[in-house]
Amino acid sequence: MSGIERSSADTRAKILEVAEQEFAREGYAGAHLQRIASQVGVQKTALYYYFDSKAALFDSVLAGMMEILDERVAHVLDGPGDHADRLVRLVDSMNDVLAERPTFAMVLIRIFVDQYEMTSRPLLAYPVDRLMRRLLVFLKSGMDAGEFYRCSTRHLMGSMMGALVFHYATGGVGATLLGVDDILTQEVVAWRRQEMRGLVERAILMDRNRPAST
Repeated sequence: MSGIERSSADTRAKILEVAEQEFAREGYAGAHLQRIASQVGVQKTALYYYFDSKAALFDSVLAGMMEILDERVAHVLDGPGDHADRLVRLVDSMNDVLAERPTFAMVLIRIFVDQYEMTSRPLLAYPVDRLMRRLLVFLKSGMDAGEFYRCSTRHLMGSMMGALVFHYATGGVGATLLGVDDILTQEVVAWRRQEMRGLVERAILMDRNRPAST
């Protein structure tokens, strides 16, 4: 790769990094290309050299996010262990990646709440839909194997996604709720991982005893 090509690749990566933060804070409608360009240190017109439109930029941000999430999910689900072991590892892995990249949670919340043209942009919907379908198949397989309590796979997936994503999308509100200064410290992330693991073990896995009712 020549120096010019390397510089171009670096600029594109920087645009995507800044755009991810902008879309996370402001949503699709509220994000401004001029603000992104200013933070990158280029003219707004330069953005169009890399991306045809704001929609194309958002699609690229989402595609990058989904690639990382896909890799994390595949690493766990295609790995060793029974369904119960893999579900616990999956929750651990998703907790950690959302802690590492909290903008992911913020963007995902906005996708589901704002419903950004999901019905009219199949190329955008596809990576999200593919991941959800894979998780649904895994949950059903675990129920069929007798390792998970049988319930609605769609409700279960929605509840798990909500618990994982909402926590890291809340920022200061979540910190206040937990009585901590920052939800992204190593100690609080480990606490959240432990709490999510306990929730999964008690509420979903068949080989764990539920606490006695009081």
